[in-house]
Amino acid sequence: MTTNLKWCVIGTDPRMEKLSILLKNLNVQILYLQTKAWSYQVERDLMAFEPDILVLPIQPLEVVTDTIGLDYFENVQKCFVGKLSPEWTRFFEASEIDIEPYLENEQFIWLNAKLTAEGFIAAYYLEEHQTVAGKHFMISGFGRVAKLLAWQLKRMDAYPQIVVRSTAQLAEAQAMGYEVKKLEHGISCEQAIFINTIPAKWLTADYHSLLTTCQRFYDVASSPGCLTLDGDFSHTYRLYTSLPGQFLKEDAAKLLFKCVTDSVKNIK
Repeated sequence: MTTNLKWCVIGTDPRMEKLSILLKNLNVQILYLQTKAWSYQVERDLMAFEPDILVLPIQPLEVVTDTIGLDYFENVQKCFVGKLSPEWTRFFEASEIDIEPYLENEQFIWLNAKLTAEGFIAAYYLEEHQTVAGKHFMISGFGRVAKLLAWQLKRMDAYPQIVVRSTAQLAEAQAMGYEVKKLEHGISCEQAIFINTIPAKWLTADYHSLLTTCQRFYDVASSPGCLTLDGDFSHTYRLYTSLPGQFLKEDAAKLLFKCVTDSVKNIK
C-alpha cells in the first residue's frame, strides 16, 4: 500500500481507534477524530489535514453544521462509508466523490457477521453468567448474522429456534435442521432467550408478549434497534449494537483494515 497517502478515520466505535493505530503502524499520516458528529471542529481539522482517504463510521455521522461542505472533501481520493443517512446520501449523490460502502463488501459482511455472532456469546456470558449449552434460544430473522449465530449456538450444544415471517426463510431454516416458528402477533417466547437480528423497528404492541414471556431479549441488530414500545423494559430488553466493536475490537479493526487497505492499493 502507498505510504504517502494521508488518512483520516472518524468515529467512536473502538474498532475505529484500533484501525487508526493499525494504519499508523504502516507509517502513513493518520488523523483520528473520535466523534459521532460532523461538526465545525471536524471541518476545521479536515481543512488543516487535507486527507487523501477518509473512513467514516458504520453509523452515519450526525450533521450539526448548517450543511456538509464539499470543500472539505477537495483532496479526498476515496471515502469509505458505512450506513448513510438521507442527508449523507443526498450529499454524496450530488458530489463526484469516490465512495466505497464497506458494508456492501461481501467478504467484510460475512466475516463481520461471524464476529457479531461471537460477540453475542460474549454479551450473553457478561449478562447471564451461565453456559450456553442446554439453553433454548429464539432467533428472529435468518440473514447472515442469524445463520452464523444459530450455527454457533448449535455447535455449543444449545437449542436455537428460528422465528421469521417469510415462508421461504422458514423452509430454508427447517431444511438446514433448525426448529422454526412463525413470527406473528401474540407469539410466546416460552422462557427462552430471544435474539433479534432483524434491522427494523418491528417490536410493536402486537409483539409485546415476547417481552413478557422471554427470559431475556437481546437486540443485536443495527442501531437504534427493533423496540418501539414505550415503558421501562430494562429488566428484560438488552440493546447490543456493534458487537464486534464492543467485544472483539482487535479482530473487528483488523477486518476493516484489510477491507480498506486492499481497496487503495492502486491509489498513488
